[in-house]
Amino acid sequence: MTDFMRDWLHVMATQIRHNTLDSYWHMFRRHIEPFFGPRRVTVQSAVLSDFQDFVDTKYREGYSPTSIIKVYSIVHKCLRYAVIRGMIDHNPSDHVMLPKKVKYISRTFDQHQLHQFLKAAKSSPAEPAFVLAAMYGLRRSEAAGLRWQAIDFESNSVLINHTAISSNGKVTYSDRVKTDSSYRTLPLMQGMREYLLQLRQHQQEMQLRYGTDYHHSDYVCRRDNGKPLRPDYISQEFAKLCRNVGLPHIRFHDLRHSAATLLLREGFSLKQIQEWLGHANITTTANTYAHVTYSDKIQMATHLDQLFDTSMD
Repeated sequence: MTDFMRDWLHVMATQIRHNTLDSYWHMFRRHIEPFFGPRRVTVQSAVLSDFQDFVDTKYREGYSPTSIIKVYSIVHKCLRYAVIRGMIDHNPSDHVMLPKKVKYISRTFDQHQLHQFLKAAKSSPAEPAFVLAAMYGLRRSEAAGLRWQAIDFESNSVLINHTAISSNGKVTYSDRVKTDSSYRTLPLMQGMREYLLQLRQHQQEMQLRYGTDYHHSDYVCRRDNGKPLRPDYISQEFAKLCRNVGLPHIRFHDLRHSAATLLLREGFSLKQIQEWLGHANITTTANTYAHVTYSDKIQMATHLDQLFDTSMD
């Protein structure tokens, strides 16, 4: 089975993003091949118990349900491909009992904390990425991959159509975004317009200062010498800045959640926020921000309670 899976991974190179493929290979070499290889399980001989044993073993080894489900899903996809190829008539990894996944509730900055963070970020080389994530809710790959050609100062719009992804110590730039819905055009806010114009002017001045040592690129998020900011550096710089300012520890990705939470609290609908963030479907948006909408339900319940108290006087 491991030989077939290796061939399948080569096929998947044309189907998924580069960083996703790298993660598939990592999980194959770290977990799947060491388990199934010595057992000499083939695609044709594999049975449900092989995969249940695999999942149970990983659970006993202390891996989280989320990690186990990710690895299992790769095996399941591979065998589904074997069914399509006609090598087997059903997927033997169907009906595996998986450990229950614990839902992650993101931590976010409130409006005051965001102002505090962005004020402190003025001294950081990664400030443009922080501003883009906080104001637009961009993913790290989208912020690092934003190019000046995607910003139209005449129509006041920002086109999200390019990404930068860290994988195995290198950065891959691509016109492929996470999903079709991730391709989106956002309005250029007045404050953001002024910020970006000042940033562009600063970068032009740096280009003159560095001269022939300047690294030419079209990326918005870059160092004074012109080199684009690596996505992993952005996350590291974010964590360091939060520590220095004394803000709660959150992930860089939670700046995206912070922006969306503020929009939700301002009364914008889940559908509007879905399109703003570039989620593939509204279910993702609803599941991610269910804790916020529930707090709104508490306020609604309080109002209803007051209405009933009035009507019963």
